[in-house]
Amino acid sequence: MARPRVFVSSTYYDLKYIRASLEGFIESLGFEAILFERGNIPFHSDTPLDKSCYHEAENADIFVLIVGGRYGSSTSDFRQENNQPFERYQSITQQEFDTAQERGIPTFILVDNAVRSEHYTYLQNKNNEDIKYAHVDDVAVFHFLDKILEKEQNNPVHNFEKVTDIESWLREQWAGLFRDLLRSKSQQQQLSDLQSQILELKSVNETLKNYLEAVLKTVNPKKSKKIIKLEEEKIENNRKELLLNDNTSIILMRSFGDLSKDKIKILIEKPKNLDELLKATDENIIGNFNTCFKKLILEKDIQESYNEARSILGKPPIDFGSDNKNLKS
Repeated sequence: MARPRVFVSSTYYDLKYIRASLEGFIESLGFEAILFERGNIPFHSDTPLDKSCYHEAENADIFVLIVGGRYGSSTSDFRQENNQPFERYQSITQQEFDTAQERGIPTFILVDNAVRSEHYTYLQNKNNEDIKYAHVDDVAVFHFLDKILEKEQNNPVHNFEKVTDIESWLREQWAGLFRDLLRSKSQQQQLSDLQSQILELKSVNETLKNYLEAVLKTVNPKKSKKIIKLEEEKIENNRKELLLNDNTSIILMRSFGDLSKDKIKILIEKPKNLDELLKATDENIIGNFNTCFKKLILEKDIQESYNEARSILGKPPIDFGSDNKNLKS
């Protein structure tokens, strides 16, 4: 059975002991640890070494990033000249992180306690170039942290002082992932069962409908067509009612405008263009909601919702785009 592949990304020399311990921890959980120094990344003779690392990073199931005090070597696409500052180039570790992020691979980020503490100091003194930091080789490390923390998702960060801190946190996080996976599978099964029941009910309903129609035609051939037609219209009207009840524009009219069903129907069905809609608004909506509705109808999602309601009622959409100037005036 295939094992989950965990890619460990960090600079090497300053964190090699942590990487070695983390490899043992990952393997003890039954996962496959991917570390370049262990030889389990296939390097190709016609490709730069770092490119092979990016390829493995994007094919991993889990990505673990460890941020210490060193920024690391530049990517093969960059050639450093005249001892340029680290902040001006993309490091291999940073590129590995970006690669995993682009693929949406679950990412777990560990930051050395000392580095994180100095990062807070750096944030208060960004413009002070005279400060020398004891735990990082360049402020590019802080720039990298800023980039990580600015992300809106898939960037959980945990500070560590020793390897056991890393192991405890990862064990909890991965247990949570496994639990979510089990719950997801359970929910999928429930949805599948529900869908099967709905299809079965639909089949039973169709059978009963055909049976009742046959009985009606036998008992009263003259009135059966009329009765069947009335029932079909009733079913269709109920279907439309359910759809309209979930329509955003109608919810607004009902909740904030306190409009009756008849007035809502007039506002939806009667207008053929924007001018007629504005006129119908003035005729049927009074008070503050009149002005409010005219502002809301400027919003694209409300316009789409309004036209969806018209479609449910068998009416063509209003072209708001061509009449937008009239609306704004």
